[in-house]
Amino acid sequence: MIRSIRLALLSLAALALVNESAHAQRRGIVDVSPSHFRRGFWLEGGLGWGYESYKFGSDDFTESLDKPTVALRLGGTVNPNLRLGAEVAAWWYEYNDVDGFDVTESLTEVMAVARFYPARNAGLFLKGGVGLGVTAVDGEFVDGTSETGFATVLGAGYEIRVSRSLFITPSVDWYMNRFSQRDDDTLYERLVNIGLSVTWQPGR
Repeated sequence: MIRSIRLALLSLAALALVNESAHAQRRGIVDVSPSHFRRGFWLEGGLGWGYESYKFGSDDFTESLDKPTVALRLGGTVNPNLRLGAEVAAWWYEYNDVDGFDVTESLTEVMAVARFYPARNAGLFLKGGVGLGVTAVDGEFVDGTSETGFATVLGAGYEIRVSRSLFITPSVDWYMNRFSQRDDDTLYERLVNIGLSVTWQPGR
């Protein structure tokens, strides 16, 4: 019996080595080594709660206004420690003005991002990115206005693996926007977002 168990264990070890060697032959943007679980294309959608505030010029930031957010992200995996991608995140605030008309204020981020994973076998990541921010006001009987400016993002999160292809990903992101193409003082608008996403990784 013991001899059979040893033989089975040796056979499994040999199969694992052959499988690892076969995977190691593949090349490209995807690292397919079986010693980790990040590989290939990824797609992520999530909801969150965002804390928005703004200031003009050297003034102090206003008190935060907390409202819901949505986000969509996608990209590819360079290696077990790095994912690259793009994201669109949006925050909005709906209210009635003094005349009772519906008004919507929004802040939208369109970013190129990188996620760095310090440990190849753990889900913790640090995030950074640059892109465009769009702040806008629109509503009933209101002339819609919008401004586009430079945006940056810093953040952190953790991918919790729930199946071969799915992860639950809580995260915290800090967006800073600078709108300088205007006649008066530069507008700075920031957003701190606490989110929960579902990440799908369809590759092997």
